[in-house]
Amino acid sequence: MIPWTPALETGHPTIDDDHRKLIASLNELDSALKKGVGKEQVIPLVSFLNRYSREHFAREEAHMTRVNCPSAVANKQAHLDFAAKLDGWLATLQTGASLSLVLEVHRETSRWIGAHIVNVDCKLRGCRLA
Repeated sequence: MIPWTPALETGHPTIDDDHRKLIASLNELDSALKKGVGKEQVIPLVSFLNRYSREHFAREEAHMTRVNCPSAVANKQAHLDFAAKLDGWLATLQTGASLSLVLEVHRETSRWIGAHIVNVDCKLRGCRLA
C-alpha cells in the first residue's frame, strides 16, 4: 500500500487529484493481490492504470509546459518510457497472466510512480503561471 503523504503533493490540485487516483488504483491492485483474486479481476485494474496514467500524463505535460517547468522535457520522456512498459505488461497479461508477472507489475509500478512523483512531478511546486 502506498499512503498519500504531503511529500507527494505538487501544489497543483488537478495533478495531485490525478496522483491520488493513480495511487488508489495501485492500492486496489495490492488489495486484490492479497485476496488472491484471479486474472479476470487483475487485468481490468491494470487496464485502468494504463488508460488513466496516459490521461494524467497528457494533463501533467500540458500543465508543465504552460507553467514553463524546467522538468517538462524529462517528464515527458519518463512518461513515454513508462507507458511503453505498461503496454508490454498489459499485452503479456492478456495472453497469460502469471502471479509473478502481476506481482512485478504492481511492484515496479508502485516503485516508479512513487519515485517519479517525488523526484520529477514535485518540481512543479516552484512553477506557477507568470
